[in-house]
Amino acid sequence: MANVVEIGQFHELTVAELVDSGILLNADGQDLFLPAHLAPEGVAVGDSVEVFPYADHEGLAQATTWEPAAVVGEFAYLKCVSVTGAGAYLDWGVPKDLYVPPDHQGTAMLEGKRYVVAVCMDRKGERIIGSTRLSKYFDYDVSEVRADHVVALLVYGRSDAGVQVVVDGRHRGLIHSSDVYQDMPVGSEHRGYVRLVREDNRLDVVLTRRGVDGMEDAQAVIVAALEKAGGMLALHDRSSPEAIQRALGLSKKAFKRAIGGLYKADRIVLGEGEIRLA
Repeated sequence: MANVVEIGQFHELTVAELVDSGILLNADGQDLFLPAHLAPEGVAVGDSVEVFPYADHEGLAQATTWEPAAVVGEFAYLKCVSVTGAGAYLDWGVPKDLYVPPDHQGTAMLEGKRYVVAVCMDRKGERIIGSTRLSKYFDYDVSEVRADHVVALLVYGRSDAGVQVVVDGRHRGLIHSSDVYQDMPVGSEHRGYVRLVREDNRLDVVLTRRGVDGMEDAQAVIVAALEKAGGMLALHDRSSPEAIQRALGLSKKAFKRAIGGLYKADRIVLGEGEIRLA
């Protein structure tokens, strides 16, 4: 298949012609078809439409206005909707399911289960596929990433060192075990902060900001929890890390530092086995 535009990415294309079953979009001088039920209401020749081109069941480029869970080069947590002898198929939000060939499955996929996959192109560069063999598909160009950047995280695994995460949909990152203080199952999404851009172009990430900013974030969490609970929480500086994590999603270190600051500012009262809003 000769791609009329780069499939697997969003494009803003001009309407060239209205036909009975849909519209034809000008894609580098060729026509790209968008079905009528996906076309914007009242669209006219000359209008611009943002579409996502993909290869249909016959290998031809077709457009959709549906938004996929990830574009080529990104990662997503997707449900397997069918398995055949030819491979597995995942629901990724566009009309044609995402195909995962057998040799791109780290372990054999099972219908109904969910997997973190890389959305990529096949070897010929003609078809969008998925792969659970993630390492080769990470973007290791992190030249624009800086320490303390706010990033979106997708958990894809665990190692002896900590929790492995996809950073901003495309980079490889790690939250060290000492910085993990909440449940982080595979497929869960979190907000994080870049702690270090490593020499191997991987990223060390933490879940809270550092220094004064991090303490202020923790204080805001505690005050919000107190207000929601009617002004009292059965937590104190001897509470277990597990109890603090369950109630607030904070590490014990962050909790103790935050309540110390709140107490000094006369915003809370420390009682026997509890803290209260002042």
